Amino acid sequence: MVPYGLGLLALLLFLGLFPPTAPWSERLLTPLVALGAGGYLLWRRAFPWGLGLLFWGLGDLGWTLGDLFARERSLGALAFEFPYIFGYGAFTWAILQVPGHPPRLTLLLLPVGAFGLATLWQGDLGVDRLYTAWDTVLLLLLLPRLEPLFQERFLGSRTLWGVGFLLVFMADLAYAYLEAQGGYPTGHPVHLLWALGYLLLALGVAAENQGSASFSTQAVALGGVFLLPATLLAEPTPWPIRILSLYAGLVGALGLLYAQHREWRRTEEERLRWTRFLEELARLSPSVTQTLSPEAALLGALGAAQVLLPQAVGLEVRSRRGLVGERTPHILPVPLNGDAAYLYLREPLKENVPPSFLSLLGERLRQVLKQVEWGTLALTDPLTGLLNRRGLEAELPKLLALSGRYQAPVSVVMLDIDRFKRVNDTFGHPVGDEVLKRLGRILQASVRREDLAVRYGGEEFLLLLYGANRQAAKEVVERIRARFRTERVEPIPYALTLSAGIAGGEVPAGDGQLEEWILKADYALLRAKEAGRDRVTLA
Repeated sequence: MVPYGLGLLALLLFLGLFPPTAPWSERLLTPLVALGAGGYLLWRRAFPWGLGLLFWGLGDLGWTLGDLFARERSLGALAFEFPYIFGYGAFTWAILQVPGHPPRLTLLLLPVGAFGLATLWQGDLGVDRLYTAWDTVLLLLLLPRLEPLFQERFLGSRTLWGVGFLLVFMADLAYAYLEAQGGYPTGHPVHLLWALGYLLLALGVAAENQGSASFSTQAVALGGVFLLPATLLAEPTPWPIRILSLYAGLVGALGLLYAQHREWRRTEEERLRWTRFLEELARLSPSVTQTLSPEAALLGALGAAQVLLPQAVGLEVRSRRGLVGERTPHILPVPLNGDAAYLYLREPLKENVPPSFLSLLGERLRQVLKQVEWGTLALTDPLTGLLNRRGLEAELPKLLALSGRYQAPVSVVMLDIDRFKRVNDTFGHPVGDEVLKRLGRILQASVRREDLAVRYGGEEFLLLLYGANRQAAKEVVERIRARFRTERVEPIPYALTLSAGIAGGEVPAGDGQLEEWILKADYALLRAKEAGRDRVTLA
C-alpha cells in the first residue's frame, strides 16, 4: 500500500505546484483524494476513520461549489460545507477509541495548539472559527495517542496518521489566517497539505493493525513533516504562519527521529537480552552446574527465562514433581515433549511472548533433564540408588572444597553386611538383592545432602560424613545398624547385622588423605569382622 502512496504523493506534488493545474488540483483533486481515501477505509471496515474522510471530502466538494457559484462565502455558500461537521464528529469518535499515554514529549506540540486558539480571535473568520476550534481540540486529543511512539514500540502506522492530522491542522490554520487577513487565493500551495494529510491518514489507518514500521512508512511520514514548512513558506503566507510551520516541522521531524532512535535502542536491548538468554541456555548443563539434581536444572532454566521475562518467579515440571521458585496464578505453559511444564509469573504479561522463546526454553530443559537422567544412570548404582565409584570420583572434589571452605571435619565409614555370601548361597540372589536394596534405602534416609553414600563393591558400602568427627560418625552408624537389624526379608529367619570401620574425623588436607582414611576405615572394618562381626571399630 505504501509504495502506491509514494506514487500518488509525487502526482499530488506535481499537480499542486504546477501553476496552470494548481487551482483545479485544489478544487477537484483534493476532495477526490479525501473521497477515495474514505471509501477505501470504509471498504477496510475502519468505519469512523472512513466516515471522517468521506465527509471531509464532501465538505471540500461543497467548498468548491460554493467557491464557483458564490463569489463570497455567504450563508448560501456555507450550506454546501455542512458535511465538515459530520467529518469532525467522526474523527473525534475515532481518536477517542485509540489508547494512549499521558503526554510528555508530545507536549512540545502545545504551542501549535495555542496558536490555533489565538487564531480564533482574528476578525472575519465566520464559520472557519468553528473549524479552527475543533481542529485544536483534535490536536489536543491526538497528543496522548502519539505518546506511545516514545514509550512503547515504534508504530509506523500511527506516525502516518499522526502526521496526516498535523498537516490538515496546519492547512486549516493557514487557510483561516489568510482568510482573516484579506482572502485566501485559490491554488495556494497550502492545499497540498490537505491532500497529503488525507493520503497519510488513509495509509496510516489501513496499516494500523499490521504494526509494521517499514522504511517506506517512515520515509513518507518524515517527508510529510519536511513538506510542511516548505509548503507554507510560499507567498502570500503571513510570517506568523511561516514561523509556526517551521516550528511544527522541526518538532515533528525531531520527534519522529527520536522515536526511531528509541526503537533502535529497544531493538538493540532486545537483541542483547536474546543473546544473554541463549548464552544462559547454553550454560545450562550438568557439567556446568556440577550436580545431577533436576532442581538445579530447573533453577538454571528459570534464571535463563528471567533474562527475557523478569517477572518469571517459578518453574515447574509436573511429571517430575520438580518446582523451583513459587507458584502464582499467572502461568505460561512450556512445551516439553509431552510433559506438563509451567512458567509462573509475578504479574500478567502486557505483551505477547515470542513462541520461539518458550520452544527454546522447553527444548533445552528437556535436553538437560535427559542429561541428568543419563548422568544419574552412569554415576549411581542401579540396584540401591547410591553412588557408584565413578559417582564418588565426581562428587568427592565438591566435598573437599566444602570442607576446606568451612574447615569442617569429614569422617569415613566402611560398612559390610555380615555373612552376606551365606544369604546368596542359601536363599538365592534375588533375596540377596532385596537385602542390598533395604540397606540402600536406610543409608539414603540416614545421611544429609552434603554426605556421600556409596556402594563400594559387592556388600561393602562407604559413607563420607561431612561435619562429623569420629564419635558423631559412630552414633550415625549405630543408628543404621539398629534400623538394619529390625529389617525382615523373607524367607531369612534371622536378624541381619552390619560391621563397620571408621577413620578420619578431621579436616582433610586433600584427596590423598581421604584415600588414606578409606584404607584405614577398611582396615578397621576387617578388625571388626575378626573380632566377631556386628560391631563398629574406630581406626
